[in-house]
Amino acid sequence: MKKAVLTAALSSTLVLAACGDDEPAGVTTEDNGADVLEDEEEEPVDVEDEDEEDAQDGDAGEEDDEEDADAEDDSGADDSEAGIAEDEEQDEQDDLDAEEWETQVGETVENEGGSFTLVNRLDGIEPMESGPIILNIDQINVTSAQFEGDLADFMETDEADYIQVDMRVENTSDEDLTFYASQATLVTNTGEQLESDMWMSDHIPGDIMSGVTASGSVFYVLENSDAEDIEWVRLVWSAPFDEDWEDVGEEIDEQFELD
Repeated sequence: MKKAVLTAALSSTLVLAACGDDEPAGVTTEDNGADVLEDEEEEPVDVEDEDEEDAQDGDAGEEDDEEDADAEDDSGADDSEAGIAEDEEQDEQDDLDAEEWETQVGETVENEGGSFTLVNRLDGIEPMESGPIILNIDQINVTSAQFEGDLADFMETDEADYIQVDMRVENTSDEDLTFYASQATLVTNTGEQLESDMWMSDHIPGDIMSGVTASGSVFYVLENSDAEDIEWVRLVWSAPFDEDWEDVGEEIDEQFELD
């Protein structure tokens, strides 16, 4: 909480007036030419009055200090209450985000392609930027699957664990750019370095026209790890570039912690 303190400085101005040939007040001229200052009576100073004024000023200063201290205490209490309120709002938002997803962590979905257990999910990820490119990751899922029927034939296996990354990429530039959002390299805490499975993944165009937003799901099949072992993933995207093959941004390199 910012406090603004206003300090007013009062200054007095001494104006000297030249009187020409007139003699200044309080000065007389004797016959011998010597200037003698007239004695002026000075009013006696009441010491007791000054002491009382000093005491009153001291009391006023103490009252001001007490008021400032009370104000700071109130400010600290307000900040603490605001922090608690923000935490509660964040918890409520997290609960709402979880309710938005049809499948919750730990649940298994069964269909004609087999059974799919959602082992972990990360959402609420902040947008990332590289030059005029804005990249949003809606969610990162870690899934354990048991394939059946045609899907098992297509995958050439009955089971697989994989990581799914749902993303949206926007070109905010006035010119067409190239950015391969679906071709990020993924690294896991288990030591695997994976490229996206282009057969399983949605097609997200690499050439993105000005003002266009493209989206899709990208899949990374784990080769030597189980879904339960994945604690974090690192994703690396190459920098976007223009029609002259000049980079218009920086490489995006982010690590995402999974709860």
